[in-house]
Order: sequence, then C-alpha cells, then structure tokens
Amino acid sequence: ELGLLCKDVPPSAPVLVVGLGNRAITPDAIGPRVHDCTLVTRHLVGRMPEQFGHLRPVASVAAEVMGSTGLESRELVASVCQSIRPCCVIAVDALASRSLGRLCRTVQLADTGISPGSGVQNSRKELSERTLGVPVISVGVPTVIDGATLAAQFTGQDRGKIDPQAAQAMVTPREVDRMIGHAAKFISLAVNKALYPQLSLEEISFLCA
Repeated sequence: ELGLLCKDVPPSAPVLVVGLGNRAITPDAIGPRVHDCTLVTRHLVGRMPEQFGHLRPVASVAAEVMGSTGLESRELVASVCQSIRPCCVIAVDALASRSLGRLCRTVQLADTGISPGSGVQNSRKELSERTLGVPVISVGVPTVIDGATLAAQFTGQDRGKIDPQAAQAMVTPREVDRMIGHAAKFISLAVNKALYPQLSLEEISFLCA
C-alpha cells in the first residue's frame, strides 16, 4: 500500500522521511525508531554519484517534540524542506485509537498529511501539502486509547456518559516495548522498500542493521 502511495514519485526524486514523536516515551517512540532504521542516501548520491547514483536520494529527521527542541515539528520539517527541496515527505507517528483491538495491530496510511498530537488533545500545527508545499504521506500506528473510550467499550455505555476525567487517562498495552519494536521494524522495512524498490528486503535489513 505504501508503494502505491509513492507510485507517482519519480525514481530519482529526493524524499524526506520524518519521525514524529518523543523517543523518551515508549508509546510515542515509533516515529524516532523508524527514523533510526531509515536508509539515508542523499549525502552518498550527492558526493559519490558513480557508486550510489542509481539510488534515490533520501534524507531523514527525527522531529522530536517541542518540549525538547523548542520548535514545532512543522517549523523544523518546513525548514528542512526549504533547504533540500524534497518531492514529498513521509511522516511516521504514533496515533490514538478508538478501538482496543487496534492497539499496535493496525497501520494507517493517508496522503492528506497529519496533525501531530491531535489524538491526545495536544494538537500541533499540521504537516500537509498546504503547509509544506509538497505532498505528505502519513504512516501511523495506534499505540494508546483514552480511558473514556475504553470504559465505554467495556461497559457498553455511550462515551458521552462516561466521567470526562476518564478521557485524561491514556492506556497502552503492557507489552508496548516489544510491540513498538516490531511495528517500527515493519514500517521501516516498508518505507525503505517503497523508496528503494530495486533492493531486496534482505539487502535493506543488512544495510540498516
């Protein structure tokens, strides 16, 4: 599916991969972990075209969070886009779920951009073609569910009748460490394969080890 979203991106066009989230908080660390496993080649293609000119020039950045950088994610990503002029941005982030059964089990893809933090009532400025000037493909994995939604599922009550304070509690699976690790590896392989279709999964795994 990610390959289909990237099908209109020219094979030699530069792409920016953005890992959104806070690596210090496990349920929010999937973006930075995918960034760590992204095969970056922009510097190699530019400096050694004879050896690496057949690969797409890819750059990656972990935008982290405003509390640790003092910058909005969009401000950082927009600055990088202005500097390197990618043809598109692939943004990876953790999401909030409306269903317990989807936690760390589904992947959401969209070509309309993403608003970091919107699922946990901390919405930041959106990353989209409107704000960055280039198409934005978002990849998200639901890693938390709020207490009110969870209580409504267990009790069968309407969510609006649940104590509003329950919505302030965010719940995540007990084995979230393992789940985030698996999800980050899966997504990074998918992103790398979509950007470098000429490489096998074995080659990608070796180069990103």
